[in-house]
Amino acid sequence: MRIQLLLAATITFAAIADLPGQGRGRRGRRTIAPPPAPPAAEKVEKKKADEPKKYTAIVGGDVYLGTGQRLTGATVLIADDKIEQVGHNLDLPEGTTEIDAKGKTVSPGFVAVAGSGMGASRRPPFKDGANPYDPQMKQGLAAGITSFLAGGAGNGKLPTGSNAIAKLAWGDVEGMVMAENRVAGIDVPLSLGDFGKLRQQVEAAQKYLSELEEFPAKQAKDSKAKAPKMPRGADKVVAILKGETRLWVNVGGSPMSMFLRMRGGARFTANDVDAIRQGLEISKLFGQGVVLNNPISAWLVPDEIAATGSMVILNPRNRMAADPKKPDTTGTNIASAAILAEAGVPVAVTSPGGRFGGANVGTGGILGQDLNTPHVDAAYAIRGGLDNRKALRTLTLDAARILGADARIGSIEAGKDADILILDGDPLHYATFVETALVNGKVVYEKSKDPLFGHIER
Repeated sequence: MRIQLLLAATITFAAIADLPGQGRGRRGRRTIAPPPAPPAAEKVEKKKADEPKKYTAIVGGDVYLGTGQRLTGATVLIADDKIEQVGHNLDLPEGTTEIDAKGKTVSPGFVAVAGSGMGASRRPPFKDGANPYDPQMKQGLAAGITSFLAGGAGNGKLPTGSNAIAKLAWGDVEGMVMAENRVAGIDVPLSLGDFGKLRQQVEAAQKYLSELEEFPAKQAKDSKAKAPKMPRGADKVVAILKGETRLWVNVGGSPMSMFLRMRGGARFTANDVDAIRQGLEISKLFGQGVVLNNPISAWLVPDEIAATGSMVILNPRNRMAADPKKPDTTGTNIASAAILAEAGVPVAVTSPGGRFGGANVGTGGILGQDLNTPHVDAAYAIRGGLDNRKALRTLTLDAARILGADARIGSIEAGKDADILILDGDPLHYATFVETALVNGKVVYEKSKDPLFGHIER
């Protein structure tokens, strides 16, 4: 009898253990049938290719392309999340959803080269920390921001940084992180010794990339050949040399140095040409342009900057008094953006830092709630003589270039991400409202349906 009971209990236990979802105790295990093998990659691609595209057309607006050009009464045709065509008299596919933009302005979404909040994580893994329902996202979209650099460009004696290009893709966590670590930062001035260490790391990285390029041929001759190893600590330098990461040169050193300089620290002067020139030497070392981050004296050496293919981030609202003994070669210049643009230097603008933080588009800064007013810094650049359409580039195409993301965002061109604004006036006018914002081809903000500004009419 005992044997029969023991046998019955054993069979019952085995049957229970075989049920999916059982054994979920803290120390328990469960046996689950392995999932079916995924279909072949070719079949998945074929299925996606066969799926009908969802078309959206923004019709009849004055389209600022972001390149400096404008098309009056044009149509922007979007297929899924990409811009398919821009122009007049376009043939719209059957079933296209039309958005009437007659009498309105159409612009690329604004790209903030430094930002915080707006649903993005401050540290990796950026996707895991993203909040697609953060109310700040609606606030940013209402101001025209569709993407920004989250995290930091990094600072130090060698390139560093952890960051992501975040999109304000409301309700879509999958669409919020466009790319990670597209930017790395380094501080200048560097000592002679620190510059020498940087040179050594760049040379080691260049040798590694050269050996990597030659390896397939070497392996074809010798199957036992070993692949070259990445030099220790050179991953950022390698990414920069490969064009995968943009190098930002923080002129003036660390954020604390900037803080002390704004407080009038005695060891700082109102001229940083020497630091800028060292940044340009770093550009030559890498064999490509760099991004000079907030140089004071860039207006004094625009041709030198242009000659290296470098770019500049400015805080046009930053003011630093000139040395009374050298008024022509010291201090900030409200015309800096115009002078640099005239020399062919791409410029992006961002809000300045205050004594207690800032230096990015967020809920702080000099004005407080700078998240509401990203266009103010472009307006300051216009006040200094920058052409209106070039000023729009400081928030669109040139800002995207500085992030190394201009192949996808920053302008309204075929093949680019459909991050687009429909506004009721000039994109940089203080009284203009964003009426509709699209990110990745989806409508993510409508002024008439959002309580933030929906009650305001002109």
